[in-house]
Formats: sequence, structure tokens, C-alpha cells
Amino acid sequence: RLRMAAKMAADGERRRGMQPQLAILMAGVAVTAIIAVLAVAAIGYSGQSLDGADSPNELLLKVHLEAHEPYSPPPNMYLWWGPSTNHRFVGSGEHIRHLLHLGQIEGGEWRDPMFLGNNGVATFRSQRFRRISSTCCSTIVIPPMEWDFPVYNTHKIIGQRIRNFVANGNMLVLTGGILAVEFINSYFFYNIELADGNYSPGPYRRLETVPEELKAAPSILPQKGISVTAVKKESLPSGAEVLWGTPRSSPVFMIKFCEAQSPNEGMPPIKVLPRDCDQCEKEGRPCSCGYLMYIGYTYHEQFPTRWDKVLRGAVEILSPHSKHGGSKADKDSYQSLHIMHHGHDEEEEHASRGREHASGQLAEADQKIQLQQQEIDSLEKQVSQLSEDQESHEVKKARVQKLAQHQSHASEDALLRNSVLSLSNDMHQLTGKVSSLANEMKAKKGQQQ
Repeated sequence: RLRMAAKMAADGERRRGMQPQLAILMAGVAVTAIIAVLAVAAIGYSGQSLDGADSPNELLLKVHLEAHEPYSPPPNMYLWWGPSTNHRFVGSGEHIRHLLHLGQIEGGEWRDPMFLGNNGVATFRSQRFRRISSTCCSTIVIPPMEWDFPVYNTHKIIGQRIRNFVANGNMLVLTGGILAVEFINSYFFYNIELADGNYSPGPYRRLETVPEELKAAPSILPQKGISVTAVKKESLPSGAEVLWGTPRSSPVFMIKFCEAQSPNEGMPPIKVLPRDCDQCEKEGRPCSCGYLMYIGYTYHEQFPTRWDKVLRGAVEILSPHSKHGGSKADKDSYQSLHIMHHGHDEEEEHASRGREHASGQLAEADQKIQLQQQEIDSLEKQVSQLSEDQESHEVKKARVQKLAQHQSHASEDALLRNSVLSLSNDMHQLTGKVSSLANEMKAKKGQQQ
């Protein structure tokens, strides 16, 4: 016990001797940490970064982070939400909707005032699309067509309305692959060909002449499996601009589509090449142009990708808040638009297009459109009535001809019957005469005997 007590006393004296040293060490570490924090704060608030470059005052641990601002879609952008769009939770349409920050849950589904085709009415037949197609500076985004494909007669009202929408200074952004290319070829009369084997391995590099809104997108876009569909550069029409591509193919391009007033009075506008617009204007036929943009990515990936910024940049080209302000003021990449059937100057045209957002003018435009539609319907009824009358006239004519033929045949039959009756009567008379002659001959022979 005496030994254990002596040992415990010695340990206590040793610990009491180490406590001052440990306290001094901890105090030194604390002072060093405070000095380091003060030094970093002084560097940060002095307006100089660690490498000596100028930088704004930033908090520690955010020096190398990019500035983040909440995204909001342009006010003139519409999203195609019709039957061709995949609305499922992991579908391409849902990914694009989430990417563009559109929609609110109502009644168990996504709804938004900027959706097109979600009210049970075919989008291209709706009054809303008719109004949009006659005004300027709107953008419609069509997600990949997975469930349906809009089929209309390309030469009649709906097909012409689709072309008028683009030509009136608007932009149509199509995403996806083969069906998007087929839509462009069918309704805009192009012959764009897919890359050899319908596959291009990439990578796709951005050209220097892209619009300013697309320069924030990555300079190189990858091929993700087989989710990117590219087209042959040599098959692109006049007025096309390659935005990303390889030496032979392009998955992102933009086509300038123009229409001019028809030289035949009363006929719809006709497609012209962009280089011929000036000549049409000189001839007194207004010419107007818009843009088709193709982004050949399926947007099936549920995580952020490099292709997301391409779509966001595309919808900003005609945005009123962009540098072009929806008026296409960049002379190198765009030309001023002349809205169809108006002879105003460029400034007056853009100002009038901006004022068309007022409710009164929209109501007037709707009334004019309704009147035009009524006239078109009446003309169609007249044409159908004339065609029915013509068909009935032809039927009557055929019946008259048949009756005439029957009558002629009946008259011929009557003549034949009469002739046969007359011949039979003659035969009877002849036989009677022969019998009478025979009787006379017999009587004479009897007298002679």
C-alpha cells in the first residue's frame, strides 16, 4: 500500500508539471489560426485575388464559384405540350419542362399559360396558334416527338399557317432526331439528309459565328451513346447556319426561312430564298423571314448535361431581354424583318409588333382572323357546292344519254317489228294467191279432162 501511494503521488506531480506546457501549446495554436484568418480576410477584402488579379469582394470558400442567378424563361416563349410530347416523369418532355422552369401542378398534371396543345385542341388548329402565327418575335419549343407526329396537308391552311408562323419573324426550335428532321422537310419543303448510318460519333465543336446568346453554351458537345442525331452539312439549304458540328455533319443548326407575297393576287405567300428577299421588295412584294433551329439531342438524361445550355440559349435569341431585344439588331447574323402584308419601315414594324401585346389590338386581330376564317369557310362551302352541282350535272347528263340510247334502241326494235309484220302479211297474201292459183289450175285441168 505504501508503494502504491508513493507511485500515485509521483504521477500527480508529473501531470501538474505538464499542464503549463500543454496550455502554452494550445495558446500558440490558437494565435496562429487567428493570424491566418486575418491574413486571408485582408487579402479577400483588399480587392485582390490570390493570384494578383482584380476580383470583387467575396466570402471565403466562394472565390472560385460562378455567380448564380435564378433562371426564368423568356416571356415570349411557348412550350409544345401536345400529344406528341412524352409527359412522363422521366420523359424528354418533362426534362425540357423542368429545364425551362415552366408549369405548375394543377389537377394532377402540369399546366402553364405558355403551354400549347394541352387543352384537348390540336395545337396547329387552335385560335391561339393562329394569332401567334400572324405576329412577330415569339419562340415555340417542340420537345422530341415520341408519341405522335402532326400530319396535315402541307399545301392547305394548316401547313401554310406553320410556314407563316416562322416567316413572320418567329423561331421554331425542334429537338430530338429523325422525326424533327422529317417535320422540317415535310412542312418547309427541304431535303435535309441524316448523317451516314444515322450516326455521327462527334465531338461537335462550336463555330465562332454563333449568336451571342449561344456563346455561354459549351464550346464542345459530346455524342451520348446514340442520343444525338446529326445531319449532313452538304444537304443543308440556302440560308442555313451551322452552329455546332464536325467537318461533315452538324447536330445543331439554324435555317433562315423567308416568304414573300405571291405575284398572283389572292394567293397565299410563297417560299423564297433569303437572298431573293431584296428583289421581292423591289418588285413591291413584301418579304419576311424567321428561323428554324434544330437541336438533335433527345434530352432523356435526367441529370444536367452540356446540351441544356444550348436549349436555354436558343430560346433567348428572340427574348426581349436579350442583347438583340427580339428585334434582331445584329447586322452580321440577322436582318430586319418586314412583316407580311405591311409596307411600314423597320422601326414602325417592330414598334407595331411590340404594341400588339395590348388587349385591344389582340381583340381586333382575333376579330379579323375570325372574319377571314368565315370568308374561307364560305368559299370552301361554295367550292364544295359547285363541285356537287357539277357532279350532279354530269350524272344527269349520263342518264339522259342512256335514256336516249334506250329510246333509239326501242325505235329500232319497233321498226324491225313493223317490217317483220309487213313481211309476214305479204307472205300470207302470197300464199293465198298461190293457193288460189293452184285451185284455178286444178279446175282448168278438170274441165279439160
